Amino acid sequence: MSRVRAVAVAATAGSAAFIAWDANDRKGGVGVTRAVTATATAALIVADYKLCLAGLEKNSPPFLDARNRVHERSAARLLRLCERNGGLYTKAGQFISTASGMPAPYQRHLSKLQDSARPLEWSDVREMVANELSPRAVEHLVNFGGGNDARDAQALGATELSDEAAANAVKRSAGATNEPVLAGGVSGLTSFSEFDREPLAAASLAQVHRAVTSAGEEVAVKVQRPGLRRQFDVDLATMRFITGAICVAFPSFDFSFLVPEFRDRLSRELDFTWEGRSCERTGRALADDARMVTPKIHWSLTTGRVLTMEYVRGVKVDDGPGLRAAGIDPAAAASALADTFARMLACHGFVHGDPHPGNMLVRRQPSDLSAGGNDLGAAVMSPAEPSILSRRRRWWPFGSRAGGQPLTGKVQIVLLDHGLYTELNERERVRMCQLWHAVAMRDPERVRGVSEEMGVPKSLQWILPQLMARQTSNVKPMGGGESGKADAP
Repeated sequence: MSRVRAVAVAATAGSAAFIAWDANDRKGGVGVTRAVTATATAALIVADYKLCLAGLEKNSPPFLDARNRVHERSAARLLRLCERNGGLYTKAGQFISTASGMPAPYQRHLSKLQDSARPLEWSDVREMVANELSPRAVEHLVNFGGGNDARDAQALGATELSDEAAANAVKRSAGATNEPVLAGGVSGLTSFSEFDREPLAAASLAQVHRAVTSAGEEVAVKVQRPGLRRQFDVDLATMRFITGAICVAFPSFDFSFLVPEFRDRLSRELDFTWEGRSCERTGRALADDARMVTPKIHWSLTTGRVLTMEYVRGVKVDDGPGLRAAGIDPAAAASALADTFARMLACHGFVHGDPHPGNMLVRRQPSDLSAGGNDLGAAVMSPAEPSILSRRRRWWPFGSRAGGQPLTGKVQIVLLDHGLYTELNERERVRMCQLWHAVAMRDPERVRGVSEEMGVPKSLQWILPQLMARQTSNVKPMGGGESGKADAP
């Protein structure tokens, strides 16, 4: 066992070191260490499966028992690797934990990564904000980090700018910036007057801070973790090598398709300007319904690695007691939420890809508040990733009164975290409309036919009778229907 393990580790680690050195443009250092650690872990996992299952009849009780034990050990190793390397590895672990077809031990162990992100050091936050937005963004600060510390502003002002930030700063000063200013966006603001030191939420790729602009507007600032773009190529090359090696060792387990999918998803999540545009695109698509809204983007305080948006007060969509305390009818919130995603899916073909409860806040419509309603108390901001507790929380009980007071049906769903979207082409969007129409009409033959046209495998078609068994009520047109055109960026 030890000899096989040593050979496997040495061979794969040596290959990984070469890949990492080449992918990191021979800048060496951290990339090589991360790659060697990853491939050594992969080698141990492969050796464990090969040796422990050797000689056992496939699918026999001894084989299944041994395989389950290897699953547990290997999932624990993979979790430790993701925790040690952090960054993109944490994100990859989260991605694997939600992938269909993964053994239960991997999903159980790696799901712990959803809550494992540690906050950035304050010095990293300061440097990122200054590098991306220029010293001008912080030159008027009187409360950077919760205290009147002029040294913070001076330190930020003295920080060297990245090439992109320096170019943007020159353009701003000359009034020639090409920053996008889309419908609903805010421009012209160039600095913060306050910036809280403690983050509202921290995730594997970024964290969110509350701040106040020089114009006195309360905002949420999403700050990307440093080094992610530098690590991107080497980490992806390592993951590609590892999945390829696993495919060679276990031909029946081909997970190589996960790497390109993960790469495409991550490249967008690391571009905060893309996230800002996606936020505004969705806001425009839903603008004709007062029950749906997205935060306004402050483009003059936004770059590829810092995103500044309107600060949102609201209640998490699965917080029944909180909704009632705010005077919001949970039934109205549920209806607005269903309509929001139905419109994205069926009418616009541009669908929010991370719809966990923390990314969907509920508040009273501004018109209802101006008519005498009470505003919400505490400000609530969403992490960039779901918490395990929020995923397991029970849905609220429906009702119409709280403390003897009537609940308002004038609700508004606020969608947050727009870094991940699925875009349907026109054919896919129409097929989706046809599928749900067939489900609503309880037409099993049509459901089966459309699902096959969409490429739904027969192994998953067992769920279709379950969908048709549900009672359909309050059916109404969503606008656009099958003839509507998907929105353009």
